[in-house]
Amino acid sequence: MTSRFLTTLTALGLTAVTSLGAHANDYPDHALDVIVAFNPGGGTDVAARTIEPYIEKYLGQDLVILNKPGAGGEVGFSLLANSKPDGYTMGFINLPAMFSYSYERETAYSPASFTGVANLVYDPGVLVVRNDSEFKTLKDLVDYGIANPGAMPIGTSGSVGSSEHIAILGVQAATGATFNHVPFGATAPLRTALLGGHIQVAAFNLSEAEEYVKDGTMRLLGVMSEERAETAPETPTFREQGVDVISGSSRGLAVPAGTDPEIVAVLAEAVKQAVNDPEYLAKAKAAGVPVRYIGGTEYDAFLAEVSKSLDVAWEKTPWTK
Repeated sequence: MTSRFLTTLTALGLTAVTSLGAHANDYPDHALDVIVAFNPGGGTDVAARTIEPYIEKYLGQDLVILNKPGAGGEVGFSLLANSKPDGYTMGFINLPAMFSYSYERETAYSPASFTGVANLVYDPGVLVVRNDSEFKTLKDLVDYGIANPGAMPIGTSGSVGSSEHIAILGVQAATGATFNHVPFGATAPLRTALLGGHIQVAAFNLSEAEEYVKDGTMRLLGVMSEERAETAPETPTFREQGVDVISGSSRGLAVPAGTDPEIVAVLAEAVKQAVNDPEYLAKAKAAGVPVRYIGGTEYDAFLAEVSKSLDVAWEKTPWTK
């Protein structure tokens, strides 16, 4: 499959279309809505509420966080894409999930539906079990998946095409093991199912599991990052354990395509100042929010790279179920 996205990515960060209803010289003059496409308490919601007061501080207006969950984030992404491009609706975009859904089903948006403001978070993927699980290592799980193809369910907090689902497909491709993907659609029910023994293995983002790893109720089998995570230094990466998989979820802010570039610049500057505020950085660390700021043309390049990597992944292991 050729790239479905690279020809339209200019709209993500460098759109030249100007909103007729917004003027940067008096912007903003009232509160902004911020769409979070997931339930309260998940990684994206925590990231949003942690940075909210600091964007308000530098923007000079209140932010109203609106949780709009459904279909692994697709409901919220669609709502953001179809909002008025006047600078008063902003939202979190979660990659690769937001892009990947468009490969296997029709969506009410495309990458060209958004103008990127900045990336805030990069949260590596992990596989997690209860602390009393028979699976002590990643190798234990992989060996089981080879000996018992498709018998072991692995739950994810998203849906088909989520970052966690794509990561599971990557593990299968790298090892020859086969698992049964069970999408829960949100973090809270997945955590409940794992802790209650209804499912033995879950794929999370690291920040969503850290609290439970620290209190001893969950155990990490590995982290899908290039290097060991600062917040989980004792846990080896997948690569260290012989499984060549790197995966995670980025959480950034975007506005609907067509928003005045001068307004986007105002938002981007406020977000940049917020992300670099020492008080915010301290609170983000305490909340387990893995901050990774990417702004400007670098963010455009990052979005293009995500799209390119999805093309490659789709060719190897399509996420159709």
